[in-house]
Amino acid sequence: MTKSTLFDRLNQELEAFGKKAQAALDEGKLQIELLRLRRRLDGAARDLGLLVHRRERGGETEARRFDALMLRLDDLQADVARLEKQIAEARRGSGSARSRSTVAEVPAETTKTPGAV
Repeated sequence: MTKSTLFDRLNQELEAFGKKAQAALDEGKLQIELLRLRRRLDGAARDLGLLVHRRERGGETEARRFDALMLRLDDLQADVARLEKQIAEARRGSGSARSRSTVAEVPAETTKTPGAV
């Protein structure tokens, strides 16, 4: 085996390793984004539950706030489902190039989950 053949083989192995490492990092970023979205989803569900509890106990509630929380839950659930699909695609290997850009596609949180309901 010549030196150039050896170096070519080493270069190929390093490139393959680099691609696998990049795919793992990409999936890790998606997993972190998924956890962040699920935490936002849990917060919105908690706020909705507190609002329903207040309404059932005779407290005043705004219908607008109830509707806003329902829409927020729907949006977050859609984002979670889309991200889970992207992660599954990345694991199958068909979405490795696509998964690098998906973190930027998920909408950034523009408002914090309301604390007190």
